[in-house]
Amino acid sequence: MDITKKTLGINISHNCSFAYFENDILKEYYEEDRFNKIKHFNPDSSPIPSISFVKQCAYHYFILKKFKEINFDAVYISTYDRDNDEWEQEIVDNVLKQVKCKKWVFNKMHHEHHALCGFYFSKFNEAIALISDGGGENVYDKNFKVLQSIYLINKDKVQNKYRYISNKRNDYFNHFPEIEQLKVLENIDTVFSSKLKAGLKYIHYLRKAGFNYGEEGQLMGIAAYKNSKNNLDKQVLEIANIAQEETLKDVIELMEKAITYSDCKNIILSGGYHLNCSNNFKLVKLFPKYNFFVDPICHDGGTAVGAALYYENYL
Repeated sequence: MDITKKTLGINISHNCSFAYFENDILKEYYEEDRFNKIKHFNPDSSPIPSISFVKQCAYHYFILKKFKEINFDAVYISTYDRDNDEWEQEIVDNVLKQVKCKKWVFNKMHHEHHALCGFYFSKFNEAIALISDGGGENVYDKNFKVLQSIYLINKDKVQNKYRYISNKRNDYFNHFPEIEQLKVLENIDTVFSSKLKAGLKYIHYLRKAGFNYGEEGQLMGIAAYKNSKNNLDKQVLEIANIAQEETLKDVIELMEKAITYSDCKNIILSGGYHLNCSNNFKLVKLFPKYNFFVDPICHDGGTAVGAALYYENYL
């Protein structure tokens, strides 16, 4: 008789992904866009633009076909939150039609899932996790985004200590309401500001430089040519340099805040911003007494790993 516990973590954000665990050990990890050839695949983005959202929600996942013979003990679904609960539920319902399981859980604890993915791969016994997100995590009435977070993690618990919240991503620097109207979660240091931070600030500069979402690596690469002779557009070069410098300052400030919460020397970096390997390296150099680990799946794909880990070990 097979008594192996089989669980599946699923991320229905962009970089849609699947993490298959047996007895809490990750056995297989897949990203849907590697199979359908649609880069950064998001379940609410149709491969054919003319297809309606209803038909998009009938999408058949290549990865789930691999698991069609498995009856999972549990399936854990993670998302970054689309501002529309009905859309989210339709995507979840479609996923559940294609997988067999004894129970399922759907939650929007996006930053926790980032943090725990990094913790799983780090093999640390305890750590401080710094999350700097690209798109952010919706909170309250969905007009706000959590852009940065700090977590203390060990084998027994994960504790959110700090959150930086800004106005909704499409508003950028405008239309920030009165912060007195907002409810602050107990026992979590929370900062409200109309200023963007790290990942979302980087996207702002990305668009200003004429690039599209998903081309952050190009902007990072251009910044490396600041002090060399080249034929690059001077304005784009300046924007790239500003993006690197300003967002590095943001993560330095987050690091300085993080080490006030614990004496732990183990630091995990996760969230889409930390695909920025150039600034990761600079951050490590600035804090030589700390042991840094960069989450190898720090984009949203990694939240499939974090979701399964959270519900099996921390809930």
